Amino acid sequence: MPTQAVQIMPDGTVIEKRVTVRKSLHEDVRWIALMGGGPWKITFDAGDGSPFSMTSYMIGPGGSEGSTGGPVAGIPRKIYKYNVRNAVTNAVTEDPDVEVE
Repeated sequence: MPTQAVQIMPDGTVIEKRVTVRKSLHEDVRWIALMGGGPWKITFDAGDGSPFSMTSYMIGPGGSEGSTGGPVAGIPRKIYKYNVRNAVTNAVTEDPDVEVE
C-alpha cells in the first residue's frame, strides 16, 4: 500500500501541511519525528473525525507511526484537520490537513 509521509520537526511543526491520500489505493499516512523530536500525539479531534480507523496515533522520540488500511472512514473530496500535540504537555504544535481523494 502506498504511504504519504508527514515529517514532524523537533519543535512540533510539520513540513507537509497537507497530504492527499487516495481511498481507491488504500493510501496511509506515516508521521515521522525528525532529529529525535517527540514524543508526539496525532489527534483527529478538530471536528470532522478521522478518515482512518483510529482517531489518535502516538509517535515516540525520533520514531514513526502510521495509519493502516487507508482512509477507511474517509469521504472523497473531504479535508480532515488534525492536531500534532506534544505528548507530554498535550499542547497543540501544528494543525495540518489530510485530504481524501
